[in-house]
Amino acid sequence: MNTLEISPFLLLMTLMSCCLPTQANTNIYYPVSFPERQIDIKVEIAATKAEREQGLMYRTDLPTNTGMLFVYAQPAVLEVWMKNTLLTLDVVFLDGKQHIVSLLDNLPPCRHSPCPIYRSALPAQYMLELPGGFIKQHQLKTGEYLSLPKR
Repeated sequence: MNTLEISPFLLLMTLMSCCLPTQANTNIYYPVSFPERQIDIKVEIAATKAEREQGLMYRTDLPTNTGMLFVYAQPAVLEVWMKNTLLTLDVVFLDGKQHIVSLLDNLPPCRHSPCPIYRSALPAQYMLELPGGFIKQHQLKTGEYLSLPKR
């Protein structure tokens, strides 16, 4: 019989999603970091379907070193679009072990339908949206590790 391996972080976020407001724009930030580069970031968590659908839509500002971490129950080729997103974003896709598997930089806002759909190059379990230019500024590369909160 196969068993499903769930990371402690994913379990925590799933359990918390029942008790947090349904909007991801709660301004509750969690610390994450790229320890190899000594980069600390504060992220909002989008763990439910409703939170992931809302994402960073309609935001007019995303402060430096902040972002949104999208959490999925299973790895898959993840898709993102920029509909109603007013900011240029960088997107980092991470596998279940929190290593970068794909990067998209400087995705432009989409003001008119149809909006293009962007995909991770490989299956991912987490998607991290950051201000546009972050990937280039910090020279992020595939294979690097993102440390998630240990709670």
